[in-house]
Amino acid sequence: MLLAYSLLIPAFAHRVRHTFPVLKTESERVAQIIVITELLQSALRGDHPEFVPALHALAAELA
Repeated sequence: MLLAYSLLIPAFAHRVRHTFPVLKTESERVAQIIVITELLQSALRGDHPEFVPALHALAAELA
């Protein structure tokens, strides 16, 4: 969740990835996909639509 919410600040997102190398594991890849899905559903209801392009980019990166 922290990584997803940091996507709009690339330097901070990089720091999150560097600080938590566990994000590179397969189980965390799946967890990130779940978080992305939840946040995209939330964006459809009007919550933080500014994150949508960054969330799609992260999903493509994880695929």
